[in-house]
Amino acid sequence: MERRVVIPRYEPDYKPKWGVISILFVTTFLTTSIAGSQGGDTPLEIIINGLPFSVSLLGILMAHEMGHYFAARYFNVIATPPYFIPFPSIVGTMGAVIRIKSPIPNKRALLYIGAMGPIAGFIISCIVTVIGLYQSTVQPLPQPAGDAIIPVFGDSLLYYLFTKFIHGTIPPGSDIHLSPLAWAGWIGFLVTNLNLMPIGQLDGSHVIYALFGEKQRYAGWFFFIVLFFLTVLWPGWAVWIILTLTLLMIGHPYIPDGMPLNTWERFMGYVCVAIFILTFIPVPVSILGQ
Repeated sequence: MERRVVIPRYEPDYKPKWGVISILFVTTFLTTSIAGSQGGDTPLEIIINGLPFSVSLLGILMAHEMGHYFAARYFNVIATPPYFIPFPSIVGTMGAVIRIKSPIPNKRALLYIGAMGPIAGFIISCIVTVIGLYQSTVQPLPQPAGDAIIPVFGDSLLYYLFTKFIHGTIPPGSDIHLSPLAWAGWIGFLVTNLNLMPIGQLDGSHVIYALFGEKQRYAGWFFFIVLFFLTVLWPGWAVWIILTLTLLMIGHPYIPDGMPLNTWERFMGYVCVAIFILTFIPVPVSILGQ
């Protein structure tokens, strides 16, 4: 079988573009603060009111990307600092990304680089979620008026368990009114889960490839087929089908074996699989009344 080898553009003299990185971070800080704000009379008040959400969400994204970054640097892989992506939406960002500027030497390095981001982001997401849920309240669901669209956000298994532990059983016709921190934690779980999908160049694919080698392609094809069934539940999954076919691909590029993984390292990989299962949301968003 032909091995597909993808070598990043090698830049041994790479120097971070701190101007661009800083501008993107500040812009994302502003867009997430505005997205998470409860309002205000002046632009400054709007931003200040949005700080609990923006600081929490950016903290989760920063932990995720720096997990990747420090793991890469530990294995002498050249990587950029995080580039945050501002976007005018209900969350104010499309996340953050680092770029690898030199080849990943072996599967052991691949495992750490792939796993440390989701694990770090997951831990911060758990902390933010628990604090945020204690700040949240149970309220009756609003009744749609006319053509008004009221989105309802689905729960992962872990988010459901956290909610049930803190608030007990939610009465019919009611739901949790999420505090800014709880909302940031929900997004953090979603971001972690999407990154852990076992396809192409996503973190989950790195982990599965490090554990099982070229058998990763079976997991990639299986989940790709699952995505088609998931579109029946939520049409938004079609976007990930398109991204897989055009950018992410299904199989992982070849990485040399190197030193075999030890028990702890294999356990870390399986922890990532468990995190993926616990944070998976079949229907992230639905419309009340539909």
